[in-house]
Amino acid sequence: MKKFTHFILLLLFSILISGCTQEKPNLEPKQTNTPLLIEATKEDTDKKIYLFGSIHEADETLYPLPDYVLDAYEKSDAIAVELDIVEAESDYASLLNSFAKFIYTDQKTIKEDISEETYEKGKEILEEAGLYNFMMDSFKPVIWYMMISNAVSQDIDIDLDGEWGIDNYFLKEAKEDDKKIIELESADIQFEILENFTKDLQIYLLEQTIDSYEDSKEELKELYKAYKKGNIESLEELLFEEVEDSNKEKYIEEFNQKMITDRNKNMTVSLEKALKEHDTIFCTVGLAHVIGEGGIKDLLSSKGYTVRIVN
Repeated sequence: MKKFTHFILLLLFSILISGCTQEKPNLEPKQTNTPLLIEATKEDTDKKIYLFGSIHEADETLYPLPDYVLDAYEKSDAIAVELDIVEAESDYASLLNSFAKFIYTDQKTIKEDISEETYEKGKEILEEAGLYNFMMDSFKPVIWYMMISNAVSQDIDIDLDGEWGIDNYFLKEAKEDDKKIIELESADIQFEILENFTKDLQIYLLEQTIDSYEDSKEELKELYKAYKKGNIESLEELLFEEVEDSNKEKYIEEFNQKMITDRNKNMTVSLEKALKEHDTIFCTVGLAHVIGEGGIKDLLSSKGYTVRIVN
């Protein structure tokens, strides 16, 4: 059974962790990183899909991106993302309406669903990250889980921010270049997935994230270094480490099915549909959707695409 730690930056929802869009920074032309880029060519055609797994939060040391990545983007007549976070974040009314679905009714609070120890530990983490106020008590465990997971990236000696995220970067590029933007999901779909988590899974995710908080900080730094190097074997080992604990199996199965397996299949179907109207698509979705068993790379290969690593 595969674990699901680390995924908040590479896999989890764009809409909840991306930063505000700002002007593109001026970067020195020094390329030292070799992030993973995969090319998938449709059988008996010249049609291609470039898969560039996104990290939704990063820092300036990830840039400038290497020429082989930028060349793939330039060759593409469309980009595909989980959702257009720039547009989604500008629709405040819809965002507020979506978050309202995770608020308890009848004056209930999260204290009635979790232990006092879990509440106090979670509250302390959120307070130290500047993410807690009394309104947080009205939100269900899945929101606490998301917020505490995000706090990890604020509590390490790397200044990770959604502003530097890969999908954010390429969305700004595509808008400037008037390149077609294909949304493989939507904000509504992503919020609906969270909404459908069982209460037991929500509580388990929160408890597991709190218990592994300190370890996650070191693991996140290791993962970010691996992302820059782009070695697929190292990345898969970090992301998809086996977990041998029968008590966790049902939670891991539910999480993986809803967060990874189902979404990978749906995004692959959407990509193939889009490729009927485009010659080359540059796809940047969370890295953990791209690699690993049952990832988009594997799914395209099983459909007859010729898949190769570009870097």
